[in-house]
Amino acid sequence: LLWKRALKDRFKYVRRPIKDDEQVLRNKCKFGHRRGQTRKSSFAENKLDVVQMQEEEEPAYLKGSKMDLHIKWLKQEYMKTQRNWKEVDNRMNVTIEIRRKMISNKAPLKDILRLFPFLRCPYQLFREFQLLTHVDIYKKTVEILEVYSENILSLYVVRNNPINIMLQETLKQHREEDILKYMKMTAACLLLPHVFGDDSSLFAAVNEEVKALTPVLEIKNPFNANACKFALYIEREEVAQLDDCTMALAALVAAFHVFDIPCPERIHRTLNFLESLVFEVRNP
Repeated sequence: LLWKRALKDRFKYVRRPIKDDEQVLRNKCKFGHRRGQTRKSSFAENKLDVVQMQEEEEPAYLKGSKMDLHIKWLKQEYMKTQRNWKEVDNRMNVTIEIRRKMISNKAPLKDILRLFPFLRCPYQLFREFQLLTHVDIYKKTVEILEVYSENILSLYVVRNNPINIMLQETLKQHREEDILKYMKMTAACLLLPHVFGDDSSLFAAVNEEVKALTPVLEIKNPFNANACKFALYIEREEVAQLDDCTMALAALVAAFHVFDIPCPERIHRTLNFLESLVFEVRNP
């Protein structure tokens, strides 16, 4: 009877879900899947934005031009779940001049993102930054956090910080080197404004509502692999969802440059430190 029941269950594909299994999460972390979870469909996330795009009219000076055709193609491609990324790269290259002109003329951010929705994708945001500066911002950010995270966490000024206390509690629950390293880099990133005495609310809202108009990160449950969330906000609107804190920090630095947004004085020292390392500039 037990054999028959086992065979029946096997043929019915009755098996234990493993997406939340600790070993599965550890293995995913080793191969770059930091959160150990799949992303939602971009089509579902951006459905409302797409409807708004279709209702909005193009600027008069673009109608009927080649640029107008490229922009319409980019908006249509953004609606798809399977995208032709090679062609997206090509058309983003072709349209960079009109995009930079709009940004330099202080066009509203919502208009820029409506015409060029791919700037919501971290990959394209980083690529735009590289076209402007010839620097791989994501690679540089990884290097910065790997080099400085231990030093930041050892500073006396952050010893009693709630983020550091939260980190120490989390570290007790894990022993795997890759997870420990990831947690420490996340904490070091969040503690940067505290190290420089800057206003942390202009850098990241951790388990709080975003209030700043300038680029800022929204971070929920930073040390929970199953429930963490990282997002970039500009003008209190979500611009991009991000995989982990390293990508989030890179997106924050890139956003100031790509959208030509002045750095607030109360976060200046933190961003100045990051930019001096990104651009390899000696800075007192």
